[in-house]
Amino acid sequence: MAETELVRVSSCVPCHATQALIADALAAAGLPQGDAARCAELMTEADLTGADGHGIFRLPQYVRRLAAGGFNKAPRITVSRTAPAIAIVDGDNGMGHLVMSRATSEAIAIARETGVAWVGVRRSNHAGPAGLYAEMPAAAGMIGVYAVAANANHMAAWGGADLLLGTNPLGYRRAEQR
Repeated sequence: MAETELVRVSSCVPCHATQALIADALAAAGLPQGDAARCAELMTEADLTGADGHGIFRLPQYVRRLAAGGFNKAPRITVSRTAPAIAIVDGDNGMGHLVMSRATSEAIAIARETGVAWVGVRRSNHAGPAGLYAEMPAAAGMIGVYAVAANANHMAAWGGADLLLGTNPLGYRRAEQR
């Protein structure tokens, strides 16, 4: 084979291999193994659901942020119930996937108890696509709504060049009718 010839490789990589690569990279960057595995699971799910900008694509950014101390590698995520159907989750600057997973689990538990839940989150980070967290309550037979007030401006207004607008994602999902 000539030096200039390209070697074709399959563009398909098994999900479990992608998930393992993400988990290994996050663990090598300092996340505890269980947390790295949970983040990898959600990042792989993002890719599988078509949110390509929120899966393995983000891995280099997350590894750099972990190395630079931009995330708390071992956050103490806490939940405060402020009313029967309301809670606040403090993410302790942890990986957003971990914080939002915890918040969603709490919302599901509270909704089972009271019939409805509202859970706010503070001190978190990028968590991937909104749809992942709206899907979790739906899988539990509920309606899931996920909304974020962006903390950074990522987009210019129409016709402009300066970054003035946040993305403010919104996701919702209802349980499938049986």
